[in-house]
Amino acid sequence: MDPDAVSRENLPLHEVDLEDQSRLIKHVFQLIRAGKVDEAQKLCIKAGQFWRAAALEGWRLHHDPNYQSNQREMVEGNVNRGLWKSCCWQYCSTSHVTPEEKAMYGALCGNLQALLPQCPTFQDKLWAYLKVLLDQQVESELADDTLPPAYWRSTLSLESVTSLLSKTKGYNEVFNKIQLQIINHDINGVVSTVNDNIDNASISMARFLCHLMLVLEVLHPDCGSDTLYKTLVTYIKLLKEESHMEEVLYYATHLPTSQQIQLLSQVLAGVQGDTRQFCVEFAVECNIPIKEVAKNIYDNVLASYTPDLVSEGVNNISDQDSDLISALSWLLLLPSQRSTALIEANRLMRRFINARKHPPAAKVFSVLPGDTIDVVNKEWAEVYDVSLGDEETNAIREYLCLQAYLESHQAYNDWCSHAAKRPDPPPANKDGSLTFSERVAADEKQKSYEMSLHRWEQNLILQTQLTRDKMLNVLLFIDGGWLIDEAECSDQLRNEQLSSLRAQCIPATTFLLVNVLMESGQYSAVVELSEYIASEQYKLYDNFTKQELRQFLDSVYECSLMMNCDPLSFKEESSEVV
Repeated sequence: MDPDAVSRENLPLHEVDLEDQSRLIKHVFQLIRAGKVDEAQKLCIKAGQFWRAAALEGWRLHHDPNYQSNQREMVEGNVNRGLWKSCCWQYCSTSHVTPEEKAMYGALCGNLQALLPQCPTFQDKLWAYLKVLLDQQVESELADDTLPPAYWRSTLSLESVTSLLSKTKGYNEVFNKIQLQIINHDINGVVSTVNDNIDNASISMARFLCHLMLVLEVLHPDCGSDTLYKTLVTYIKLLKEESHMEEVLYYATHLPTSQQIQLLSQVLAGVQGDTRQFCVEFAVECNIPIKEVAKNIYDNVLASYTPDLVSEGVNNISDQDSDLISALSWLLLLPSQRSTALIEANRLMRRFINARKHPPAAKVFSVLPGDTIDVVNKEWAEVYDVSLGDEETNAIREYLCLQAYLESHQAYNDWCSHAAKRPDPPPANKDGSLTFSERVAADEKQKSYEMSLHRWEQNLILQTQLTRDKMLNVLLFIDGGWLIDEAECSDQLRNEQLSSLRAQCIPATTFLLVNVLMESGQYSAVVELSEYIASEQYKLYDNFTKQELRQFLDSVYECSLMMNCDPLSFKEESSEVV
């Protein structure tokens, strides 16, 4: 009822009232600290302290709009603002006033000494200094002579505030330091602080520093592009660790194109599954050169590929092989890049087959979609509206040649697998001491064996014929031969690889086919095969060494003897050819 009773009677409030008032003042100060003076007044009114709400009104600047208006309007602010501040300064020096209440009035009247004790953190102190500094700047313009003399004894400036705060605990924290540098418009200092702290920043701090540099780049284009790129790269890598791929691509758009390609080639290299397709589609929306990124990912993995055939073996798909094949899949995500994928897949299969690593070569072939040739033709027609170029034409033919070779190799493996599964005959009864029921059971086993053997022999005949057809498809490949280009190729390295593969694979395929035919008793087919080898139409003999030709002729000679025919005249009509 009487707010002045405490000071007049020099007696404390009741303990309960004292606790309520202390809690109220703390909340009021927190609202003033947040810049919500109106809400602080409402809180006082709600608590029944209307006088305190009125006391908090005295800091407002006086403004009478009626001097410039013909209509009667409400006067704002306190005409005796200087006197009110003098009273607040005197009140803050009273001993019975709590530190919280002193700080509450000190914040509104510019009394730094009353305000600082309730500002323990760096942020609180920064607010206190700048609040008083701003108050002093306003009063210096108003030139109010009613202010207390103590008001001007400690005039502040940004330089003095910076000096005082530099000695305060928390100044070296990144956020606090940057905040003070921005207040002082020290842009170079901000850039230097960002550059010094980005390497060890957490993802939240890196996000702040990244956004800060992006804003500075707009306001001050020459402030520090190198630091901006460094900050972006660091933040993007942290986003990748958290699998925020959409944000990775978004922030990458702020990098120059060359750095986009280089960075995303590293960041996206480990992405797998459906996330790859999402990244490609989103990159297209963001105008990121994803085709160059995908090609760079593949080239980087290819450059680091160093197979160890001794430890890995030729019949296994190593981790390095899997990584390389996985990288190739990046080239398959855009239809417009399918021709590049086809060319690189052919190059990869040539490399594997040359190293006699057929499983990874078959894996590469299986990665390519079945509609690859159709897509290449369609994309080429849409872009150029003419027939395929020489490189694409040769790539499609090479793809078909390698397909035929891999299918023949798989057919041979299937034949070997089936040939090794010949049914075992049931054990024979040597002493003839079986009972009637045992003889019946033995007869049933014999019949079952004969049926299984018959099925096995029929399937072996079919598998042998399939293997023979697949291998002849390689040896007698249409339109010029296996791995013979349709158009002239200027890539000398590729030409040498194709020639080397022909010299390696055609003799090897021939000997595998001879083995299949001889094991199956098809000796005449071996003799017939010699006609293809010697034919001037196919010129397969050019791919054999003298030793290989001698070995092949030995097999033909052996087959002719098995057929009881003249080794020097396999067929009367073909004697001249031989």
